[in-house]
Amino acid sequence: MDKIKEKLEKLRIESEQSQSRAEHAEAEVKQLKEELAKRETTVQSLNNKVTLLQENLDRAEKRVEELSEKTRNLELTTEQAERKTKQSEAERTELEKRLEEMTEKYRVVKQELDSTLKGLEDL
Repeated sequence: MDKIKEKLEKLRIESEQSQSRAEHAEAEVKQLKEELAKRETTVQSLNNKVTLLQENLDRAEKRVEELSEKTRNLELTTEQAERKTKQSEAERTELEKRLEEMTEKYRVVKQELDSTLKGLEDL
């Protein structure tokens, strides 16, 4: 009978230990599930942020493309304006040169006319 009691006591102790281990394991599983849920929430939040950042990046890249195109257009317009300015300056220089030549011719002709008129007056 003692052996049976010892065996029953041994089984009761093993049962309690198994129960304790099972409760500990269940608590650990519960804690791990809670941690998993938190991490899944964090992952979802980070995925949402990544999506927003990707959308922002896409918009920024599109804006950069638009601004690059506008810059290229402005550079072309600037180059055309510079060419026209150089052409206008060359034309102005040529016109100034012609004006000086014509002014000099006018001065010479006027002197000749004045001289001729004076010669006619002296007669």
